[in-house]
Amino acid sequence: MELLALLLWTGLFGACRGNEGPTDAAPPPSLFAQPAKESERLKDDLWRRALDRDPIDLARLADREGAGGLLEGLEEGGPIALAALAALPFADDADAAFQRLGEIVRQLDPAATAPVLEAIVDMAARPRRQSEPVDPPGLRTCAEALMTLAERKSLAKSVRAPAISALRLLAERGAVAAAAIPTDLDPK
Repeated sequence: MELLALLLWTGLFGACRGNEGPTDAAPPPSLFAQPAKESERLKDDLWRRALDRDPIDLARLADREGAGGLLEGLEEGGPIALAALAALPFADDADAAFQRLGEIVRQLDPAATAPVLEAIVDMAARPRRQSEPVDPPGLRTCAEALMTLAERKSLAKSVRAPAISALRLLAERGAVAAAAIPTDLDPK
């Protein structure tokens, strides 16, 4: 009887956890379309300057907004979203964005993921600090999304290669086993 109760509980728990995946995630922002209404952020001088992707302006924006503010900008879509993605690697708390970026990668058409993959690679390439990891489950979720892209051999090399590069960097942080990363694009 106890075994049956344990099996039922495990099945129920597994069914509940199965709903936590990408279907529960907010829809991805439209990165390349103009938003329906003009962003209030366009009235802010620092956000406007960040649109030009100057590293100094991106770093200043990241310092002021942090990952939270940049993720809010990302959700607006359009040029503001692209500036937010470019600024994320400069944020001290950028690791807090891995979960959302992984959700976006899972939902976007793989051909449209380039700016998101670039942000993930740049964030993962940052030197590690002697501090407690901000969001280890988010890091693993992002790695799982990248693995899905990396394993799809039907995708263009321009999509798979950055995903594989990001996975290698995330493997150094323990988010994925290095042996699980595809090697078919490696030079022979």
